[in-house]
Amino acid sequence: MTGLLLAAGCTGELGGTTLEGTTPDGTTPDGTTPDGTTTDSPAAPPPPAAIPPVQIACTHVGSGKDYQVGPGKEFATIGDVPLESLVAGDTVRIFWRAEGYHEKIMLGGQGTAEQPIRVCGVPGPGGELPVIDGEGATTRPELDFPFDGHQVRGLVIVGHKHDDPYELQPSHITIEGLEIKNASTPFRFTDKAGSAASYASNAAGIFVERGHHVTIRGCEVHENANGLFIGTGGGEILVEDVLIESNYIHDNGSLTDYNEHNVYNEASNVVYQFNRFGPTRGGNGNNIKERSAGVVIRYNWIEDGAHLIDLVDAQEATDNIETSSFHETFVYGNMLLRTGYGPSMIHYGGDSGQTEYYRKGTLHFFSNTVFVKNEGYRDYERSAVFEASTNDERIHARNNVFASSQGPTDIRAVTFLGDRDNVAAGILTLAGNWVTQGWTAFDPVPGVKVLGKVDGLDGSIFGVDLPFASAQDSDFIPAASAPLVGAGAALDGLPAVEHQYVLHQKANARSDGPKLTIGAFGP
Repeated sequence: MTGLLLAAGCTGELGGTTLEGTTPDGTTPDGTTPDGTTTDSPAAPPPPAAIPPVQIACTHVGSGKDYQVGPGKEFATIGDVPLESLVAGDTVRIFWRAEGYHEKIMLGGQGTAEQPIRVCGVPGPGGELPVIDGEGATTRPELDFPFDGHQVRGLVIVGHKHDDPYELQPSHITIEGLEIKNASTPFRFTDKAGSAASYASNAAGIFVERGHHVTIRGCEVHENANGLFIGTGGGEILVEDVLIESNYIHDNGSLTDYNEHNVYNEASNVVYQFNRFGPTRGGNGNNIKERSAGVVIRYNWIEDGAHLIDLVDAQEATDNIETSSFHETFVYGNMLLRTGYGPSMIHYGGDSGQTEYYRKGTLHFFSNTVFVKNEGYRDYERSAVFEASTNDERIHARNNVFASSQGPTDIRAVTFLGDRDNVAAGILTLAGNWVTQGWTAFDPVPGVKVLGKVDGLDGSIFGVDLPFASAQDSDFIPAASAPLVGAGAALDGLPAVEHQYVLHQKANARSDGPKLTIGAFGP
């Protein structure tokens, strides 16, 4: 696969520089093959690291037309812009106004790496992002949706224009600096025919039906059924090369079921970086649910949800299982928080019961900081960091901090490898980690059938006192006296950890010196 080629972005309430990055290149760092077999050490180059930070702004820099939308501008509303006719180098600049834009957007043109199609928000005087609001939204009659039935699936939609040649893909499309909300029931909208319609139960703030090189940056996405929903199938309609960067995504999902999420993707080559993921709506649904190949999740703040990260089987794009990148996932440099009792934090494998489509590969989980706030747990409430679906799933966890606000007990356990339906599966290998005293390999409560294996826990650095500057103030930088600095294990060919998350939606360069520091933050 080719890497992402990114356009300039725009500032909203990010308050500083953000960073651009590239997608995985399809290599197999620990030798995983399409059938899931693997060697113990990386055998090929890792995914490329992030490129140096750049300043981003919602300015028109392309060779196309500058469509300015807002009070006193050429276009009073988004619906006045010929979105169905955008070409490479066009920019749609939506200027902040006190009243949100209750309008739907559909993008299906072809940009290029050097001349993307961009829709961006120009912030207000206090850094306020322009609001795209699904409640009562109107639809430009000329918009060319993939099918009219897709209108109910999202508020901002990227997809194949129905009247385009079938093989023509939307490409190099960037959406940035917008607040996107209320694509969910019970809200209704007016469709392109002028009829009232309801959003689908799985509607998304941003819905990508098809597309190559799609960037979502610097947006706030909340109170939708799904925040982002990317991908509808495999083969020639597979979404490829997606960058999700410096967004604040929170409070999406359903109040009544667990089927909608902050993010739900099935694509190829998806990179998350420098995002803030808040809790899901009602605590239901997962924060990040991924069925994609080539997933890299790095330098993010991820807080709660049913699973914080749910890496599961191919469902529509089942041809993804033939690619090596489906069986190799990289999660590093993240801050992960569980602030109350809930399911396992990271689930790896599958959830359909059709095990032939499961991950059957390796999750590389390194240089993360995991913090469980368990002081309010009642008897028999307990947490697990990882859950693997079968013993064909392997998790290599290296150089992480695994901490809890209180030391666990047998009836208020914090467990490394959790269970589903009282069966604990998977192969977890630990190396160079710092662990709060009392964490256990498996749930110590009787009744769990252990099929899996945990290696290396005894080699961890155990502690009682939290090793952070101030967990109470969400400052998880290593404390001056903490035994984290210079104590990490070598990465052995894994991607370099070059940045660290900064509250919020920003990042700094990270420099560990000659020896690695344990966790998501450097010394």
